[in-house]
Amino acid sequence: MVLATGMAAKLAVGLVNGPLMKIIEAHVADQALRRKLAAEMEQQVLAHLTRSAELGQAVVMAEVQSEHWLSRSWRPMLMLLLMGFLLLAGLVLPLADVIAGGPVPFQPRWNMLPQGFWDFLAIGMGGYIGGRSLEKVAGAVAAVAERKPPPRKRR
Repeated sequence: MVLATGMAAKLAVGLVNGPLMKIIEAHVADQALRRKLAAEMEQQVLAHLTRSAELGQAVVMAEVQSEHWLSRSWRPMLMLLLMGFLLLAGLVLPLADVIAGGPVPFQPRWNMLPQGFWDFLAIGMGGYIGGRSLEKVAGAVAAVAERKPPPRKRR
């Protein structure tokens, strides 16, 4: 999550200093006003990104602190399901083909998976890893705030 926010901040600053600055230069003659507008746009964009990250963190924290097991467990369950499917398509089916001496009649195969599946997997893994990282950091921060040792790792 921190990596994604950092990349978004760099992109926002690049937009302000690049194409948006060209628009400002084309329409604003005063140099001091140009700098002021660019600084204000950069500040507003970074404030928006910060607020978005805080809202995302609040959602993850609400899930983690929920009393319902499904609210706490849906991310790990989804990742296990996706990893199980990848193991099936990438390991089990090719091994079954070798053992059977020919292709086993089961679809879809590894090379038939659509690009959207890979995009979903990449985003899902990023979200899961980011969510777990936030969960661990939040536990450590809460422990420091309460002046007690951080919670032990769950496995």
